[in-house]
Amino acid sequence: MPGPHSPSASSSMVEDICSMVGAVTIVLMIWKFIRFIRLYTRSSSIKRYCKGKDAWALVTGASDGIGLGFAHELARLGFNVILHGRDPTKLEGVQARLQQNYPEVNFRIVVLDASSTSHKQIDKLVASLQDLHITVLINNVGGGAKISPFELLTADEVDAVINLNARFPTLITRALLSKLTKSIRPSLILTIGSAGDPVVPYAVTYGGSKAFNMAWSSSLKLELKAEGNNVEVLAVSVGKVTETAFCKDPVTFWTPDGRTMARAALQRVGCGKAVVVGYIGHAIQKFVLDILPASVFASVVSSHMKMLREKERKKQKKR
Repeated sequence: MPGPHSPSASSSMVEDICSMVGAVTIVLMIWKFIRFIRLYTRSSSIKRYCKGKDAWALVTGASDGIGLGFAHELARLGFNVILHGRDPTKLEGVQARLQQNYPEVNFRIVVLDASSTSHKQIDKLVASLQDLHITVLINNVGGGAKISPFELLTADEVDAVINLNARFPTLITRALLSKLTKSIRPSLILTIGSAGDPVVPYAVTYGGSKAFNMAWSSSLKLELKAEGNNVEVLAVSVGKVTETAFCKDPVTFWTPDGRTMARAALQRVGCGKAVVVGYIGHAIQKFVLDILPASVFASVVSSHMKMLREKERKKQKKR
């Protein structure tokens, strides 16, 4: 009869441990899968911010793309919508089309260039909205990623990207925050980030500014909760989206249009997370990238961005 330290006993113990680890791993995978499915099938709580016909939502960068998608979706839900952009003529056209589609909804235009505006101009803009019951702020404005080695960027180009993606959302939220926190109604601050923010060679300023959005939003969420304010703060990570100013690729499951992306982002409202991938196709892509070894991931991203850099150089030569 084998003793407790015999080879057969040790082998049996190893098999038991392996079986236990395997069972736990399977249970965890099933649990994560259920949570994933739940996240992308649950009902949104966005309507809790639209109590009454006087509820307003402010959408930055609403002239086209995801911002215009947000304007459509919020108006469809019954929100009155403030449309922000830098081109008054373009905004007037957007407002006219939206008003025709949603005659029961009110729209207002505010014009500021997010890439260069001062904090005083932002404060003045927010002061002009004091008569409105704003319950939703969508920090959507962003972009400006020039595919180029960092050392070749001018100081003005770096400033513009930081201002557009990080400074403007931060300052407009600061200016609006007292109005949101002092309201007896619940409020929402939703900030759009980029799925590419962790590592973006040849667009390092863009990636860094988008990573700031996620960290800043997450910190603000905890702070407002600690202060007992009835304000939901959510950062939504976004992958490749077409029919925008920067992409005109065909619509696919992996590359939604702006309105589909906006609808998906609003669907995540109330999920309880600080940061969430808004669209399920992008979430699947992120899952695949996350399981790659770090060295493989870095190689894939670097090769892709270098390819985009070469395309950009060829375009510049043709001009």
